[in-house]
Amino acid sequence: MEKLGAAKETSFWWEIFDYIQVTVTISGCLANILTMVTLVKSAHRFSRLIKILLQHQSLVDACVCACATALILQPNMWLPGNMIGDHLVCYVWHSQAAYWGLVAVSSYNLVLIALERYLAICRPFAHTRCSECSRKSLAKYGVWLYAFCLFATHGCYILTRLTNGQCESTPAFEGEWVTPYFTALVIFTYIMTYLIPALTMMLLYSMLGHQLRKRKGNSELGQSKTIDRATEQLTKTAVTVTIIFILSVGYDLHYFLLGYNLHIIEYTIGSPVQKVGVFLSNLNSVVNPFVYASLMPIYRKCVIETICPSRAKTEESNITSLTLRDLRNSSATLA
Repeated sequence: MEKLGAAKETSFWWEIFDYIQVTVTISGCLANILTMVTLVKSAHRFSRLIKILLQHQSLVDACVCACATALILQPNMWLPGNMIGDHLVCYVWHSQAAYWGLVAVSSYNLVLIALERYLAICRPFAHTRCSECSRKSLAKYGVWLYAFCLFATHGCYILTRLTNGQCESTPAFEGEWVTPYFTALVIFTYIMTYLIPALTMMLLYSMLGHQLRKRKGNSELGQSKTIDRATEQLTKTAVTVTIIFILSVGYDLHYFLLGYNLHIIEYTIGSPVQKVGVFLSNLNSVVNPFVYASLMPIYRKCVIETICPSRAKTEESNITSLTLRDLRNSSATLA
């Protein structure tokens, strides 16, 4: 009876944890949608390339949050009841291939943001050329990004099996080669979805930081104080988002690698440590809008204008009237 009571208590606390996760992921989804709308309405406040990358980051993170919410709330291994739908839901959805594919897209979009920051500060002429790319070219690069991320997470599609109308959490194939294949797959997934993005971003931001220190030391390399301040704020925001990615996504992938391949720790689906790891992976997509709001005053102003356009018009009219009054006073003084 004591064990049963303990199990019920544990289940109760994990139900509360799931509700907390759902609340957080829904909040993150809404915040990312608000960010996307804000960036669309205030497009003139940001350079073209960083605006597109931040919009795409918000879109992908909103999809990650939506997927995480649905995976938590859905009935266990539900199927729509028709042949095509059952195969798609079992091999794409229940295997979490769609979720991890979006996480990979989010990771590599952060790499592109780091590359954009590096070009903007260290290679301004190359940054200008990239900013002048047509929408067709940018769309083509976007297609390649998604194709690459689908390749990076291709192993997820065979983590589930459809048998007699039931989706099971077992590998889709059997044989002696299955164990070594999944061993290689875990290492491949770790390298492609975490190690390469993390090392690339650290390298780019280290070179970028060196250039910023060099610019501060040499006034000839500097621009106007306003431009330098805006560049520094945007770069600080990008670095913060990267650090959050390394800490949050890295937790679950390190745990998966150490438990599944090296057997240093026990990796159990649904265990408290594993659930916390998934929560942290979700948190990586939730916090970005709040980081933008904390570190970029221009973003906070744009959000206020998006939520309260009447307040923004009032402030603008007040500024205009003050400017006109100053001009009249200057004219009177000159007269």
